[in-house]
Amino acid sequence: MDKEKQVYSMLEKVYDPELDQPLTELGFIDQVIVKDNHVKVVFRLPTYWCSPNFAYIMAEDIRKYVSEIEWVKTVQVHLLDHCASDEINHGASAGKSFREVFHNVSDGDLEELRKTFDIKAYYARQEKLMKYLLKIGMSKEEITSLSLQELNELSLPEEGRLLREKYLEKKKVFHHSSTFAITTPEGKPLTEEEFSDYLKGAKLTRLSMEFNAHYCRGLLEARYNLSAAYEGSLAK
Repeated sequence: MDKEKQVYSMLEKVYDPELDQPLTELGFIDQVIVKDNHVKVVFRLPTYWCSPNFAYIMAEDIRKYVSEIEWVKTVQVHLLDHCASDEINHGASAGKSFREVFHNVSDGDLEELRKTFDIKAYYARQEKLMKYLLKIGMSKEEITSLSLQELNELSLPEEGRLLREKYLEKKKVFHHSSTFAITTPEGKPLTEEEFSDYLKGAKLTRLSMEFNAHYCRGLLEARYNLSAAYEGSLAK
């Protein structure tokens, strides 16, 4: 694999925190420039006024994941056409925190913001998995009593395996002590009686995120006169 492809492979791990989709799929990566062992990643957002803290999370993650490549010595992050491009580009490329760069911003704690978006992503991924398990014939009782080991041992086709992988990836973020597979973000197991209302709430979160992703794609395409290559459809 050549160097540019290695960089793009790592960029697939960088998600828009609000949308829970990779920047590579959203069309937010404009270009990757590799010179010897130095990398410059140019990215763009749907509007000039996209929240600086959201943008900074993405810039931090770009630098973090690309820096993990063995041969990479430096990573320069460059956000195009944004109201805070200069601050974000200089700060993120230098490895500074959001609070160090934006001294006067009251909500400067990105960790709390990350946690909020992790919870939303957890609900969205969990809802897809729960709905899939119902589709293949599992009952509410079976799903709520399922242990992590049992979930991992389920023999599933590719679609199910991918949904399980995505959900468990996000579940690890919360370090749950419970052995139950399906829990609230706080790690509390669900009862059979709570199942339907919980699933409805998780579905609303997922649909909201998918609508926002669809909207952002449209804004990006209009702003940069792109084709509909990144156009997605809302899940029904």
